[in-house]
Amino acid sequence: MTRPRTTPCRKTEAHLVCGRAERAGAPTKGITLFESIANDSTSSASVLTRLAARELAEMVEESRAKEAGVFWDELHTACRELVSAKREMASIISLVSQVLGAAERSVLSGVSPDTARRIVYAECSKIWDMGETLLEELGLEGAGLVPAGGTVATVSTSESVRAVLAAAVRDGTECRVLISESRPSNEGVEFGTSFPAWGIPVTLVVDAALPKMVERCQLVLVGADAVSENDFVNKTGTYALALAAREAGVPVYVTATTDKFIAEGARGRPDRVWDPGEVLPSPPPGVTVENRYFESVPLSLTEGIVTEGGIVDADEVAAKILAKPITPALVEILFPRAVETSP
Repeated sequence: MTRPRTTPCRKTEAHLVCGRAERAGAPTKGITLFESIANDSTSSASVLTRLAARELAEMVEESRAKEAGVFWDELHTACRELVSAKREMASIISLVSQVLGAAERSVLSGVSPDTARRIVYAECSKIWDMGETLLEELGLEGAGLVPAGGTVATVSTSESVRAVLAAAVRDGTECRVLISESRPSNEGVEFGTSFPAWGIPVTLVVDAALPKMVERCQLVLVGADAVSENDFVNKTGTYALALAAREAGVPVYVTATTDKFIAEGARGRPDRVWDPGEVLPSPPPGVTVENRYFESVPLSLTEGIVTEGGIVDADEVAAKILAKPITPALVEILFPRAVETSP
């Protein structure tokens, strides 16, 4: 099998993810296959999806199943585990749908286990390899939005935002970036401090300051972990930024590859509560900490979604979602009770 590249063509956030995991001693293989992905609270969905594709490819390569049905069970279990690890990231759901679809077609066609493994491995490798290409295409679609000599506000970390700004710079557009620290993990600090290497000056502010300061900007660009019929999911603080931008008359665009388009009922809950110790290690009696990483933001606050295929209007999102194929095996993972009780 031709192994997927384990590093992107350019130095992107994926290098930082791998390096961070090694420094922190986070396992790439361990008690849970996707433990390092599940515990990663700072990397973008694009990066984690490509890393998940690589992990699945390695699992497939290492499988010793001698029957196609056994191989299917192994893969189905791994995919269920991956969805559980990062259900709030729609691109992870899309990855699982593509991989299970390829496996289902191969197993049902009666091919040998070795052939089924090769087919699924190729699908994982394609997703890994195409990730960088899709981001480059998205960047080209959005580069024209970046105002020459203007300031772009953003929050958290996003490879699609990086792709748009990088494409604009390559086109000769000079701009600045205003970004908040993005507590509690402070991924905005790492993301923001990477831009000067691209020739983009950055102003880094605390989270609470960003909404007011958006009035000095000409554009807001944010990423998304999921885009649904009426809203999108991104790091907490995005909603306040979008509201402030509307009041200031600053256009807001979401940047997301179309693998992040997902029906609201199928995505993970954005209000999941994370480790309270990240905010306050030892809260005194009577104090409850709610550490929410993500929130949903109405699409009505945006001008559109920049994708690899162009800019999509909010009222076009539902049709895009309906047009996406979904394998029955993924439905079983997402809605196990519904499948169990169906006639």
